[in-house]
Amino acid sequence: MVIERSEAVALYPRLVEQRVAEAMSDTRVVLIVGPRQSGKTTLAKKMVNETIEYYTLDNATTLDLARQDPVGFVRRIDRAIIDEIQRAPSCCWR
Repeated sequence: MVIERSEAVALYPRLVEQRVAEAMSDTRVVLIVGPRQSGKTTLAKKMVNETIEYYTLDNATTLDLARQDPVGFVRRIDRAIIDEIQRAPSCCWR
């Protein structure tokens, strides 16, 4: 089954989407892992809403902030998705 988003992009339904949403409802950190080009970022972006922000550490400015002050970067976030967190592993450890 393919869900058509536009003529240029076809998305396959992600069976894990509901499980990720459930985990995010009561868990501080939810890690989405998988092989390259498997839809992790697409799934993460679908989870964004009015209460969940999206940050990507592919953005040089965001990455610099996370590296310079990892504690401050994480503390100022209420609920968020941080994509490419492996670029600033210090955000994960105290």
